[in-house]
Amino acid sequence: VHGDSKYQYIMEGKKPKISYTDLAVQETSNEALTSKSYAASIGYFDDPFIKMMSKSKPKKMYPIINRGTWVRVHSYRRVLEPFIAAEGFKQVISLGAGMDSTFFYLRNKYPTAKFRYIEVDFPEIVTKKVGVMEKNPALAKLKEDPTCYSIISCDLRELERLNEEFVKLKVDKTAPTLIMTECVLVYMDPKSSKDLVQWCGTYFENSALLNYEMINPSDSFGKVMVSNIEERGCKLLGIYEYGTFEQQKGRVLPAFSKVEITTLLEYYTKYADKAEKARVEKIEFFDEYEEWNMLLSHYCLVLATKGTVAITF
Repeated sequence: VHGDSKYQYIMEGKKPKISYTDLAVQETSNEALTSKSYAASIGYFDDPFIKMMSKSKPKKMYPIINRGTWVRVHSYRRVLEPFIAAEGFKQVISLGAGMDSTFFYLRNKYPTAKFRYIEVDFPEIVTKKVGVMEKNPALAKLKEDPTCYSIISCDLRELERLNEEFVKLKVDKTAPTLIMTECVLVYMDPKSSKDLVQWCGTYFENSALLNYEMINPSDSFGKVMVSNIEERGCKLLGIYEYGTFEQQKGRVLPAFSKVEITTLLEYYTKYADKAEKARVEKIEFFDEYEEWNMLLSHYCLVLATKGTVAITF
């Protein structure tokens, strides 16, 4: 574990100061874990490690949530897996990783691939995740090589500290690097999220940024979506500043040179594998097509690249 850890506060007899908003944002990692665990348990996608991250039995979710979770996972794997499987050394940086099990899935599926996987999240999340990994032999074995897996305890708004941690870990600035922000930037204030994205694009010479988050907050569906999320205490601080495709492009340029943006609905209809989509559509009875189309049109995928990294949807 690198960076500030809750263990440090315990040893010093102190309690970390956490705002109510930050606590609510941290809770979203548990929500993502719950939805992914259940979707995996009934066959939407393969991930034998996601259940190891949770202490409880997967909670049943609605079919529309399960399908949405599949699209989310499928879209990231479509970009991530070819990147990992390619020849040569590469890096993956997961910002706001939460309780995600992607590293373990990749290390198990691509045992000979040469890659380094680095996760960053709040101290409280890192402490919880490290505790889970240390208690599970299967997880502990896969992460035991520090040159392959590292987890950093750091607030993403503190770029000076994040830079220091990367320097300590000797993170390669020139190696092909995929940076992932999965429903993270939208919870940050606009300036902090743009500063983070620009810093990433400046730090890594050959890199790609894959971002997934909510958009279109101003139409009727968007207003209800924002209201429902914020009622749980999770302020979508960046959704109005970056709620359109053009605004999303403005956040990643000029640090990255090329940008592709699609809604999750367009991804599902245009990019998702047809055979896999047909398999998924048979798992559960589903008739919420109008709401499905509206929901997916209010989430976007942003893929920005620079240097020698030339990946696409």
